[in-house]
Amino acid sequence: MNKTYSVAFAALLISLSALFYACGPSKGSMVAAREAFKKKEYFVAGENYKAVYSKTKKKDEKNEACFQTAECYRLANDTKNAENWYRKAVKGDPSNTEAQLKLGQALKSNQKFSEAIIELNNYKKKNSADTKVDVEIKGCELALKWKNEKTRYVVENVKSLNTKWSDFSPMLYKKNELYFTSDREKGTSGKTYGWTGNSFTDIYKVVYKVDKKNPNNIKYEIPALVDKDVVNTPYNDGTVCFDPKGSTMYFTQCNGKDGKGANCRIFSAAAQGTAWGDPQPLSFSSDSFTCGHPCLTKDGMTLYFASDMPGGFGGKDIWYVTYTKRSKTWGDPINIGSTINTAGDDMYPFIADDGTLYFSSNGHVGLGGVDIYYSKGENTDWSAPVNMKTPINSGGDDFAMTLTKDKESGYFSSNREGGRGQDDIYRFYMTPLIFTLSGVARDSKTKEILPNTYITITNSTDTGKLVVKTDAAGSYKITLKAKTDYELFAAREDYYDSKIASQTTRGLEYSTDIVQNFDLVPFDYTTVFTLEGIYYDLDKANIRPDAAIILDTMVVLLNKYPKIRIELGSHTDCRADSAYNQDLSQRRADSAVAYINRKGIDLERMVAKGYGEAKLVNDCECEETRIKRTCTEAEHQMNRRTTFRLLDNKYIPKNKEEMKANSDKTLAPKDGKATGKPGSTPPKK
Repeated sequence: MNKTYSVAFAALLISLSALFYACGPSKGSMVAAREAFKKKEYFVAGENYKAVYSKTKKKDEKNEACFQTAECYRLANDTKNAENWYRKAVKGDPSNTEAQLKLGQALKSNQKFSEAIIELNNYKKKNSADTKVDVEIKGCELALKWKNEKTRYVVENVKSLNTKWSDFSPMLYKKNELYFTSDREKGTSGKTYGWTGNSFTDIYKVVYKVDKKNPNNIKYEIPALVDKDVVNTPYNDGTVCFDPKGSTMYFTQCNGKDGKGANCRIFSAAAQGTAWGDPQPLSFSSDSFTCGHPCLTKDGMTLYFASDMPGGFGGKDIWYVTYTKRSKTWGDPINIGSTINTAGDDMYPFIADDGTLYFSSNGHVGLGGVDIYYSKGENTDWSAPVNMKTPINSGGDDFAMTLTKDKESGYFSSNREGGRGQDDIYRFYMTPLIFTLSGVARDSKTKEILPNTYITITNSTDTGKLVVKTDAAGSYKITLKAKTDYELFAAREDYYDSKIASQTTRGLEYSTDIVQNFDLVPFDYTTVFTLEGIYYDLDKANIRPDAAIILDTMVVLLNKYPKIRIELGSHTDCRADSAYNQDLSQRRADSAVAYINRKGIDLERMVAKGYGEAKLVNDCECEETRIKRTCTEAEHQMNRRTTFRLLDNKYIPKNKEEMKANSDKTLAPKDGKATGKPGSTPPKK
């Protein structure tokens, strides 16, 4: 970004041709063009170079005029016209590698990143030793990559503050004021600044009001000059900052009040009511080199600034000084180091309340001419700078960022395409971080959706438990907290509980909908209701104590699975005739059902079924009146039993009154004793 360092890079985006025309007819000589360029009067220089280019027949003179016209447009920050003239310069003189490099840079500034990569690689072929071009190429590649990345930033042009001239370097003051720099008309000076063709820059302030319901709806009053002839001089003034109390303003002033100064210096002015007192230069800010862009830390004890003083790493570096209360003076400047400072220009420092450094640079890998970066640390110890990417940065110059205390919003300057003037003031805000968790529950075998599935969620920040139920579409969705770990599982009747799933919002920089689906495995009730150990004494149907334990377990299971219906199938050994055994087995089944019913299980959930001696578990069989082989009593005992069989899962639970009415039916005596016919004894085989 080639702009006057006096204050803050007053850029030119308006049509150079119109301005050249306004300057009147030129002499159109190479001497006049060179002289104007030397004086940094790029408008006049450009007009003369163009005139020479159009009329000269000398090839060398024509090539020089073409390249220098491109340079004039570049230095006036008109990258579109600069691109066209650099292209002509490369075509007219392919050996001009500088024109080749600057063509690639102009294309990059105009956000033609793919074309820029081609031209920069063409330059690299001719100058393989120049590794700096790799930074430019990488910037183009990153721009193409970052173009479609997610972002929380929303950037808006503050149209009510911007003009067709340069408006830049915004700085928040107190609760409802914004200071900024502008070279708009009707400023302190009526003179024209030769570099830009605009007026000299002045400091302005504007009062604004924030809508309480919508904090991003802000109304700005008409900007006003700040203390004309006190703070603002007939020359360049701007780029301010304030101490924590708002009682002292620090700003950049160039060339002195009389215009005889050689460089820019940092001044301070104390608040005096609603005005500012007489500015005084800071002692370390000598007129032998340029200092500007001051900013203070939260405690007001360290001041960071940009300077081209000796001992730096490149063009403009960021330095800092510390304040000594006892002597009430600022110390000697210290360079913040090569992590931040490059061989290019590193400028416009801003220290957020949490100590993060925001700055602008054209020396780090970036998208355009100047990009905004941030780094964490202090003094000379800083982390590697991070490019703020789009939409904060663009193919143009993006600089001079200031943020609110929560860092969720702020302002910066840019000459990006689509602005109202040369440099414009932009406001940005961050969309709120919204984290959601959603998913669908399905049957793992059939893939059918499962409504009424319960999702249980716990988190790492509190002891609470959240339970939600899937809707008719089998879906659920909840809002999550930031920086929190979660565990969740799904449960549904007739299905096994899912495995515990883990999710987290830690490390998420953008709003995210986390998806956690559940495939539930159908429950196999046959494995649950396989209970054994309900045996009977010979010729008895009463429930033995050991059998009661097993039936109590069945009661627990039936309560756990309230829709299950079962069959209790009872059996006998073969010793008695078949009819008698059939009757005995039925009484045994009735006895088991009656026991479970007395424990509160509805009779409609159970079917008592006697099988007699039809389903022996061993070969202790009888054939008519003869036993096939001699079996032990223990072997016969294995056949005198009750088993369970799952019928279905369609029982509709009843209320207590309905249950009581159904329980009045009695299937067996309370003692569970089998009686048979009066006076009868089991016939022997």
